[in-house]
Amino acid sequence: MIEMAPPDCRRSRAAIVGLVAGLVAVGLSVDVSAQCAMCRTLLGSPEGQRMIAALRSGILLLLLAPFVVFGTVATLAIRLQRRRLAKEDLAHE
Repeated sequence: MIEMAPPDCRRSRAAIVGLVAGLVAVGLSVDVSAQCAMCRTLLGSPEGQRMIAALRSGILLLLLAPFVVFGTVATLAIRLQRRRLAKEDLAHE
């Protein structure tokens, strides 16, 4: 039988893992920022401006889908709840 670690031990392990992951991310960010100069040079050109516009449009399109899904599910849930309440009101009368 496998013994589980106590909750306090699991929390401290999770904190240590999170701290190590954060330090690794900060350590690796130096290499990422080195690319900024090349990106700025490219994005200053007319082709780069079109690329920026396409990227912004793509981001908006990707953001739109979850909102549409959530809105649809929320609308259906509200309608269903209202119908149930209306049926309960009719049953009590």
